[in-house]
Amino acid sequence: MSPDEGHPADFKPRRAPRRCVEGSAELSHACRYKVEVKVHDVSTAGFMAECTDRIRIGSHVSLDVPGIGPVRAQVRWQLGGRMGGMFLDPISLSRCEWTAEPAEAAGETVEA
Repeated sequence: MSPDEGHPADFKPRRAPRRCVEGSAELSHACRYKVEVKVHDVSTAGFMAECTDRIRIGSHVSLDVPGIGPVRAQVRWQLGGRMGGMFLDPISLSRCEWTAEPAEAAGETVEA
């Protein structure tokens, strides 16, 4: 995109499309703390969550992603009660329970 399109010259578009989700997860930093966060969106490259605790920008944390497990990330920003993190290794959204398509919706029959 260019400044002609209404963006500053140093504007960088997101690398990966985000998916809106509503999920709770545990965010931890080594053995120092564990906090519950509400994740509002996720992509293969990162997440945005609501967190009542202050977390230092640049901190390396682990986010427990349902269906994947603990994923290492770096806190990139925090504004008020919201924060954004970048995964150190991209994740697969098809394995993530927040974004995975239910088997029934995929045309499969689930038997009890």
